[in-house]
Amino acid sequence: MSFAERILSAVWLSAATLLFAASLWVPDVSVRVFLDNASWTLAFGLSAFWAWRGWVQAPPTDRALHAGLLAFALLVAVGQMVWNVQVALDWNPFPAPADLFFLAGGPLWAATVIRATFARLSRDRAYPAALDFGGAVLALLAFTLVIYLPSGGVGSAAVGTVLVLYPAGFLTAAGVTALAIPTVGVRVARSHLLVLMGLLGYGLSWMQWNLMVISSTVEPGVWFNASFSLSALALGWGARWLRFEMSVDADYRRQCDRAMNYVPLVSMTLAAITLVLLFVAPDGRAGVQALILVCCLLVLLLAALRQTIVVSLLNRLRTAEAAVLRNEEQLYRVAHFDALTGLPNRRYFEDALERAVAEAARDTQGTNRRVALLLIDLDHFKSVNETYGHRVGDALLSEVAQRITQLLAGQGLVSRLANDQFTVMLLRPASRTELAQLAASLVEGLGRPWELSEVGAQYMGASLGISLYPDDSANSVELVRHAHSALHATKSAGRGSYRFYIEEFTQITRSRLELRRRLHSALQGGEFTLVYQPQLNQQRHTVGAEALLRWSVDGKAVPPDEFIPLAEESGLIVPMGLWVFDTACRQVAQWRAEGWQVPVVSVNVSTIQLREPGFTKTLLGVTERAGVEPADLVLEITESQLLDESLYAIALDLKNAGFALSIDDFGTGHSSLIKLKRLPVGELKIDKVFVRDIVVDVNDREICATINALARTLGLSVVAEGVETEEQLQLLIKMGCERFQGWLFAPALPPEQLARQWLQRQSTSRTTV
Repeated sequence: MSFAERILSAVWLSAATLLFAASLWVPDVSVRVFLDNASWTLAFGLSAFWAWRGWVQAPPTDRALHAGLLAFALLVAVGQMVWNVQVALDWNPFPAPADLFFLAGGPLWAATVIRATFARLSRDRAYPAALDFGGAVLALLAFTLVIYLPSGGVGSAAVGTVLVLYPAGFLTAAGVTALAIPTVGVRVARSHLLVLMGLLGYGLSWMQWNLMVISSTVEPGVWFNASFSLSALALGWGARWLRFEMSVDADYRRQCDRAMNYVPLVSMTLAAITLVLLFVAPDGRAGVQALILVCCLLVLLLAALRQTIVVSLLNRLRTAEAAVLRNEEQLYRVAHFDALTGLPNRRYFEDALERAVAEAARDTQGTNRRVALLLIDLDHFKSVNETYGHRVGDALLSEVAQRITQLLAGQGLVSRLANDQFTVMLLRPASRTELAQLAASLVEGLGRPWELSEVGAQYMGASLGISLYPDDSANSVELVRHAHSALHATKSAGRGSYRFYIEEFTQITRSRLELRRRLHSALQGGEFTLVYQPQLNQQRHTVGAEALLRWSVDGKAVPPDEFIPLAEESGLIVPMGLWVFDTACRQVAQWRAEGWQVPVVSVNVSTIQLREPGFTKTLLGVTERAGVEPADLVLEITESQLLDESLYAIALDLKNAGFALSIDDFGTGHSSLIKLKRLPVGELKIDKVFVRDIVVDVNDREICATINALARTLGLSVVAEGVETEEQLQLLIKMGCERFQGWLFAPALPPEQLARQWLQRQSTSRTTV
């Protein structure tokens, strides 16, 4: 509260207090009437001012509530002004125009609270709450009427209506406010109590005032008259600080729910007491008695409906509980067993492994407290899913689970860890030799052909990684991690085998993780460079160049066969490949701008890039921006990638767009002549593994000769890469090979050095090296 507001409130409150105190001592009746009305006017005005300040500073969630309180206070203040005019005119009927304003405040505030309360309740809680509100308010109203209304006649229907509306309006507002707090779990504060005191004070004061008016006992300048001012000040001060925030304390919310469960019982008890008082009271209020009786009956009806809902809810809960109990075993299986294979799932496996390791750790006196973990990964399972669909893949996984179980013959716990990964946990294995024999039998058994009804016999092996507690690991988490390291080492060595964990595997894995982490920022950090290795013809003239990506970490070069697979696994190969293509295109344009005659430049493309939507359009956009033609670039795609039927369409699109296509690492895949004939390529690159031993290995010579002959038959050019000696070059020339690439001529060079040594100026004749 600001300093100005404090001063204004103090002066205002002091003035109202002084006026009331003066009314107690002034002997003149007319002056006392004036002082009473002046005191009320100031108190009601101060109450409206405080309510307005509360509305201004209220958070958005409470703004509607404060607006209701402000409207309530303003209606009372306006009613007092109308009352002042009536007193000045010496016109004081009952009911009077001022009553309209006084009576409107209670229902307005009650409606505001109900709206705010039910907006915070879910539908299943709203119905019982509505019955609780209705029953409690009707019980309170009936009890109030039976003890409040005079036993004799009230003169007219208008007088009786006003007499009923005063307690109905103010006490309903008070009751609704009190019930709203536990209904939504509002933490009770002093502001809530002040608002309740103000509402109750208003209701009781006006009830007594109306009775005094009827009996003509109203007297100015008495202590009773202060009750109106005190009620107004309590409500206004509460409105100044009111907050309607729901508590997050679970215990408090449960206490509120328990309190609300007693509301129907209290309402029924109050209605019963009211009925007793109604029938023992004097006669003379037939209409009012009927009203009170109807209220009590409605209370009983609402309580019965409320209990019906509770009973229905309890029945549903009992039914649900019975269903849960009946299906407990099924739910346990759903949570702990794999739906496809019926094996224990990851959750069951991790719990069992943790228990086994903990038990082994406690058994410090045992001679054999080892826990062995075998991690099994199916080789090339992804290709089965991609080729034949997930339905066939699921059938294969079910067969794998059965075969592993049969091969183990009751040894250990078999689980399905992930898609195509299975685990075997063994307690107290006899020796590593026994584990090796078991692993070998698993590898052999899983390597046998799989007879699938829809696709026939399929061959698919498995790789295993083995770790032991406490030999290799200190806990269950390390045991799993080390088994993964051993599995990765097995797969890196060629798959279809098994390995035990050793520390070296962990270091390799950590190095890969660090490289993966550094790779994410390498492109933005400008850590990549492109170098170019020239391609020469038989006369050793430059006829092409291959763009090769290089990466250095902390000044140390990272081999491409280490970071390229990481880039493909993480998806970074897409932006990296686009950078390589863009850089190569801009380099071609720069060489030409500097006056060099530039042959075609080869760029390697990954399968992941080929599967990107709009790949061809993206490459065309890059060439257009760089100012080069698609024909200036050769896209090298590995043979194994082009075997995928789904890539034929994109390869054809690239060819039609003007790009030349080359099959990289030819001879390492499994191309058929039919597939090779269909491929829209113009060049084959003989893999360096065949060129390396061509001088001493007859088989390699035959392979290279066959590739050259096949290329001539299909009208394709051939590039031999990895040429390192003059003997290799001469043999390849005799076979008919026309283009060569390798260290015999030059390693991969920076673009400036390549231009100086291997490119020809446009205005001069070509030089050779």
